[in-house]
Amino acid sequence: MNPQMLLGRVAAFLLLVFSVACAAPQPIYIGYSAQLTGRQGDLGVSGRNGAEMAVAEINQHGGINGVPLELLALDDKGDPETARQNDQQLIDQGVVAIIGHTTSEQTAAVLELINQREVILLSPTSSSVSFSQKKDFFFRVMPSNDKIGEGLAEYIYQSGISEILGIYETNNRSFSQTQWQAIQQRFRALGGEASREEAYQSGATDLLALMQRVKRQEPQAIVFIAPAVDAALMAQYGVKVGLQTRYFSSSWANTQELIQKGGRAVDGMILVANYYTHYPSPHAADFNQKFEERYGKTPSLGASHSYEAVMVLAEALKHTNGSRNGLAEALQNVQNLPGIQDPISFDEFGDVEREIFIVQIRDGKFVLIATLPPSP
Repeated sequence: MNPQMLLGRVAAFLLLVFSVACAAPQPIYIGYSAQLTGRQGDLGVSGRNGAEMAVAEINQHGGINGVPLELLALDDKGDPETARQNDQQLIDQGVVAIIGHTTSEQTAAVLELINQREVILLSPTSSSVSFSQKKDFFFRVMPSNDKIGEGLAEYIYQSGISEILGIYETNNRSFSQTQWQAIQQRFRALGGEASREEAYQSGATDLLALMQRVKRQEPQAIVFIAPAVDAALMAQYGVKVGLQTRYFSSSWANTQELIQKGGRAVDGMILVANYYTHYPSPHAADFNQKFEERYGKTPSLGASHSYEAVMVLAEALKHTNGSRNGLAEALQNVQNLPGIQDPISFDEFGDVEREIFIVQIRDGKFVLIATLPPSP
């Protein structure tokens, strides 16, 4: 081999080594699993968008100690078995944590797997009280539904209503039934009547027949613990059957889809919420503007809480240098991290206490009518 050829090969080898050394570092993978399709997919899609936006912003500012994040999103289809398969797949792909799930039933289905594999599950919106006060790998940025339910019950009772009927969806029973029970318990403690209830299955129950049955009971007020599409449809059927009552709803229905599909039938409905789009703070205004520019729509609960979940996770990852080792301890040390609306602090069980809002639909918009402080 002549000297020139030898030098050429050496140069090529050194160039290859230099190129590999200068290549972008392997990204830190974060999983996202929620329902992205079907009649209840609006919450999950909104959440995925919020998580994507947070990842993009973090990467624009240097990622985690110079290493970019990458979001791996899967559709759990609102099915517990699919949720388990998704999380197993994400863990096998090497994610440091999973953002999800958006409904409590799917979260309940994966907890055993998550704890066995010691991988963080950080939920934007799973609020079942059954997850509270447990030392495990589950964290959430939304308060438990007993606190939310109690706040709604107190507001309803103080509005002069003495009797309520609850309608709750059973596919997400670990959330819906436990929140209705929290509402019942607090409403009765205040002196109200809350014994009547209707359980239904989304996509399977004849909602017109259900509202006809409710009409015969003539309740003073109805509390929906249901996804937006179902709450909207039941309100419309209420008009159709001539039902004269007041409507209240859990935070599950607090999306733009409720207004879009409910129309005039949901005007006046009052909801308990953990997110108010027009919250008067610079951080909220900035988030809303960026989200609308990116996705062409107003952010909802799923978007805001998923965005916050990724931001909280990123803060903890800075202390573990992007590793999942020690991540639970790093998350527990997150205190007073600025959220979109109020600060986020985890307790020893990965739970949070945050402001609760009461909003009303007026002329096709959510309007803030009361703010309840965090429960002690």
